Order: sequence, then structure tokens, then C-alpha cells
Amino acid sequence: QVAGIIFLWENVIQSVRTVKSGDKGFGCILAHNMGLGKTFQVITFLYVVMRCAQLGLRTALIVTPVNVLHNWKKEFTKWQPAELKPLRVYMLEDVPRLKRLYLLNKWRAKGGVLLIGYSSFRNLSLGRHVKEKDTADEISNALQCGPDILVCDEAHMIKNRKADTTHALKQVKTQRRIALTGSPLQNNLMEYYCMVDFVREGFLGSSHEFRNRFQNPIENGQHTNSTSDDVKIMNQRSHILYEQLKGFVQRMDMNVVKNDLPPKKVFVITVKLSQLQRKLYRRFLDVHGFSSGTSEKPYQHGGFFAKYQKLAQIWNHPGLLQMAKEQRGSLRREDAVENFLTDESSSDDNHNIEIQLPNGGKQKSRTDQRSKKIDFLNEESNWWENLLDDNTFKEADYSGKMVLLLDILATCYELGDKALVFSQNLTTLDLVEFYLSKMQIKGKEGKYWKQGKDWYRLDGSTPSSERQNLVERFNDPANTKVKCTLISTRAGSLGINLHAANRVVLLDGSWNPTHDLQAIYRVWRYGQMKPVYAYRLMAHGTMEEKIYKRQVTKEGLAARVVDRQQVSRTISKEEMLHLFEFGDEEMLDESGNDTIIDHTKVGTEKLSMPNSTELPVDTLMLNLLSDHPRWIAGYHEHEVLLQENEEERLTKEEQDMAWSNFKQSQQLDAVARKGAHDSERKPTETNPPPPKVTSRSRQAQQPKSHSNNQKKCTNLNHMLTLRSHGTKAGCTTSCDECGQNISWEALNRSDGRLR
Repeated sequence: QVAGIIFLWENVIQSVRTVKSGDKGFGCILAHNMGLGKTFQVITFLYVVMRCAQLGLRTALIVTPVNVLHNWKKEFTKWQPAELKPLRVYMLEDVPRLKRLYLLNKWRAKGGVLLIGYSSFRNLSLGRHVKEKDTADEISNALQCGPDILVCDEAHMIKNRKADTTHALKQVKTQRRIALTGSPLQNNLMEYYCMVDFVREGFLGSSHEFRNRFQNPIENGQHTNSTSDDVKIMNQRSHILYEQLKGFVQRMDMNVVKNDLPPKKVFVITVKLSQLQRKLYRRFLDVHGFSSGTSEKPYQHGGFFAKYQKLAQIWNHPGLLQMAKEQRGSLRREDAVENFLTDESSSDDNHNIEIQLPNGGKQKSRTDQRSKKIDFLNEESNWWENLLDDNTFKEADYSGKMVLLLDILATCYELGDKALVFSQNLTTLDLVEFYLSKMQIKGKEGKYWKQGKDWYRLDGSTPSSERQNLVERFNDPANTKVKCTLISTRAGSLGINLHAANRVVLLDGSWNPTHDLQAIYRVWRYGQMKPVYAYRLMAHGTMEEKIYKRQVTKEGLAARVVDRQQVSRTISKEEMLHLFEFGDEEMLDESGNDTIIDHTKVGTEKLSMPNSTELPVDTLMLNLLSDHPRWIAGYHEHEVLLQENEEERLTKEEQDMAWSNFKQSQQLDAVARKGAHDSERKPTETNPPPPKVTSRSRQAQQPKSHSNNQKKCTNLNHMLTLRSHGTKAGCTTSCDECGQNISWEALNRSDGRLR
């Protein structure tokens, strides 16, 4: 933490003399893992800076997810030095709308720290939701011109350079910007670029240059079927990117405090489907034309994620289909999808983020898709009705996940351990609550679990003030009555401390691996006194397995670029395209009955997921394997797939070679840009006047005009694009600049000097 505070000073302030000279300062990224005290470090830094009169820095703006606003305010109170006058801390959400401008003016006049949620900042900074234009302009000006220092908590939300949140944050005048994140790289390198460009604009060049220099070469080499050249280039560019950013990106992972915390085990349990779940899964694929598993249809017409959520309901519990339909009938159209989809009320993500689909296309999320999702939910809603009855949701035995979950919670109660249960879907949490209300308290006839006493629930509808109160009650050592907390993954996986629990159950996986990691780190952090065990329940042979494998790929990418590790490559590129394949039949015998595997006897079964070759040390996990061979297809420890591959670590000579190749590539880029710039600057008067275009000559002139446009892209540009895309001989790719289809063969024909 001391190193982090020094890092902030050296990047944002540098020295008193530098600030007094009028230097505008720089930004940086404090990328310490969850639970390492980023909040405390920022508070300490702000006290040092804002209490130094010589610096003249009086105002700080902290933009944070709404669910941790109250926690920030509480932390300022907790850590204020006794010998110093505390900093003024304002929270915009504390005052009525009509008094917001007054509070902002008071903050600017008297100085201090202003706390605000991402959505409020975005809307107010861009002049939204304020009726009077003059007031809207004043509020916007106060937010953009007011802070001397800007702090963005959970800054990985700044992941789309075209998004409104990014646009609003970049309009803040100060260059002294601090980005806080425990997971700087989550889905892809372009998201990482966006956050880096926010704190140091232009440092990595344009997005096109970054894509060619880093994103394409690194992502081309991360699959099991990548060529040796692809892997070599990936390792080189990962090294270069890490070295370029290490001056203003300070990364600290959990290895820093691993020896100070109790041990942690994450078990990935592949759960077999029930016969009813298999029938529903097959019926869904047949009805929607996906039986082959590779159809392009799911990626069209904006319906991919609605279809994914239908399948997720099946593999979590078939009764969710009934419950979701009943809830849709009682909700307004605009509310229905919010209850059906992931609970995102507290995420403050903006509404224009694009989703990268598995086939390379993009899909607008939320606002642009809401009506399409509801249309999909309402159409063909009876495809499952003859397979279900009104009481299906009441029986946990229709889902192996629910059977295992209830056994885990019952065992936790016997062991005296508290548990957290995470799901992306609110309806799934509703169903879990139904089962908990039917659980009898052991040793007490006629007594059942009750919400608010035996379990809590935290989701996007929980007010931010109540969240903090719930967390404090759950963590209270004297509160031995409560046994677990049900949490929506997006609402409760960020910024809260629930160290009273030492067991975590992930009922379903996220597309973004960080959400699941954040969920586990709610308990594995300072304050934890017991060994931590997490259980990721994953439906065997379904899309959920493919999602998990994509998670491992994304975590491996982050390990290479951010943590400077070379992890094993475990998934092929082609495997990621077969999301709708259904492979649970591998667990059936010739008669169509479930194959029962005794996992207490270590074997070498050939499953679609790796299976552990050692028995777990966790008593609860051993009991699950012993008691539920009907449901458990296999299991392994998550960390096994992320072990470092020492063979791919670059030697000193290879690192020097990587720098040499990179500098040469930069020189070629500069030459290409200069050539394109010179061609654009040629005097127009030296060109002959264009001939008059007639209807007879228009068609003949069009190819010539297209050829002239292509001159803006030189052969050298095309060569660099072919290299960055990893294009092989005999294959073509599209130039990112001119859109022309290019290949090595065409390049050689146009210029015999290039090979």
C-alpha cells in the first residue's frame, strides 16, 4: 500500500515544484487486485495532496459504482487522521435534485471530495434529466471543470471509446486522472486500450495502430492450434505492451498477500442434466433450428442473448421457464426484460455498449435490444408447455444444480460456515428462495428457514444505504443465526466485503470472467480467518461449458498482458464457435440411462472438461462426490487451467529481439504514414480537371475512382496489416483502412520487391 501511494504521487503530482510550474500532470492506473486496499490508498493520497497548501489542489471527484458509494463515504470517516481536520466529503445522491447545483457550487467554493455514481455523472455531465437548460449547463460545467483530481473506481467500466460514460469522463478538464481496477483486462485488449487512453490519451497511438501492433498479434497466438510463429509473436508483443505501460500501470495480484491469507480452492463441478432438462434442451435446439450446433441463426436479428438466457433457464432448473412466463405476464413490457436478464441495476454501465459475438459480429446491448428480447420471449412460448406441469418448479430434483446447492448449504450450516450464493438471474434467486423457505432447521421440528433471519438477499433493487447495513449485519460475529446471502452477480460482486462467509457457490457463469472472480474475492480478502472454498456449478455438455472455456481464454490473456505470466493455451479457436452444440449424451449408457461414476476413486474418464486426478482436501467436496454420483459428471480445480508455462517465458535475448522487431515495425508505420500524408498534400492544380461525367461514361469511371481511393493505402500498409492479422499464404483479409481485400499473392504481384 505504501508503494501504491508513492506510485500515485510520482505519476499524478511528481513534485511540488512541478505543480507550481503549471504542469498539467498525468494520469495512472492503480491495478491492485480486489481486497488489497485501493480505497485506503486513494484516501491517504488525497489527504496528503489536498492538505498541502503549496500544491493548490483543492477539489477531487470520485466516480464509482452506485453500490459502493456509501462504502466510500464510510471509509473516509474511518481513515481520517485524528490530528488533521477531515476533508469535506459530499455525496450527490444525498441531496434532492433541486439542490444538486447548490451542492456542486459549495464543493467548488470550499473544496473537498465529491462522490458520485457513474450513471448520475454520465447523465448530469452530458446535460440529461435536468429540465432547465441553464441549470443543466451549470451542472455540466461544474463536473467538467470543477475537479483538480479525478478518480474512477472500477475503471474497467471505461471499456468502449464510443460509449457515453467514456465520452463524459474524457470531457473532464483535468489530466490528473486515477483509474482504480482490480481487473484491468477483462474481455479483450481493446477494452484495456480504452482505459489506458483515458488516463494517458494518445500514449498507445490510435485504436487502429493499437489493433495492428498489439491486439491482433496477441489474440492470434492464444489458442491451442495457433502456429509456433503466432505464439512467438504473441509473447513478444505481450512483453512489449507490459514494458511500455509499467511506468503508469501498477499491478499487484493476490500473490502479494497470498501468504497472509488462508488457502483458497475453487472447484469447477460439471453437473449432469436431468432427463427433463435434456428433453427441453433438445426441443429448444430443434424448434429454433440449432440442432447442428453451428448455425449462424443465433447471431442474427439481435436475439442471441435472449436465446442464451432461455437455455440458461433450462440448465439452472426447468421450472424457471414457468416462473419467467408468469412474471412477464404481471410486468409492464419495459420491465419484463430487466427481471429476465442479468440484474444490472447497480452496474452503472452505459446503454450503448456493443457486445462482441462469437462469430465476430457485434450486437447492441440493453436499450437497442429490449424490445427484441421481449418479442422473442413472447413468441413460441408454448414450445415447452407439454413437457412441464404446474408443479415442476416445486421439485428441486429436476435440476442437479439445485440438489447440490441445497446440500452445500445444509452442510455449511452443520459446519458453522456462512455461504454466499451468486446467480446472474433474478428468477433463479427467486427459485432458490422458494427452496430455502421449505428447508427445515435441523433439530427443530416444524421450524423452517426465514428470509431476514436465516438468509439475506442482495440484488439491484436493494437501496445503496440498505446494502451497507446488510453487509454489516452479515459480518457481525455475534450474528450466528444467518447462514447465507443470495446475491445477483452484477449487483454484489463489486466493492463489498463479506469476509464472514468462507463458502461461495456460483450457480451460473458470466461471459465476463471478472464478475465470477470478483464474487469469490468478496470472501477471500483481508479479514478472512477460515480456508475459502468456492464451487462453480456448470451444466455438462451445454453452452455453459463453452462460456467457461472462453472465460479461461480471457483470464489467460489478462495473465499474459497484465500479470506478465505465460499460461498454458487450453482452447482452440474453432471450439469457441460451436456454442450451440449439445454434448451431455456422453454421460448416457447404451440404454439411455445415466452413467454413474464413483469420483471418490480417481480415474481418467474422457470428458469434455478436464477431470481432477487427485481427491479434494475439502470435506464438503468429498461428501458431494460420495453422495451425488448421479449428478456429478466431473470436477477440477480452476487454477489448474491457469498454471504458468515456463517454456513460453521470454529469455533476455528474446526480449531484446522483441524490442528490436517492435521498433522496426514502428519505423515502417512512420514511413507508411509519411507516404500517405505526402500523397494527400500534392497540389490539386497539377492534376488535370476531371472529365465531365455523363450517364454513358459513369459506369466506366467508377472502377478508376475506386482505384484512386486505394492509393491512400500503400503496399507497406497492406504488408503490415497482413502481418498483424496473421494472414497465411493463400488467404485474404480486409484492410482496416481502405476496406480492400488483400493477400500476400496480390501484394507480390503489385510489387515484386515485397516477399
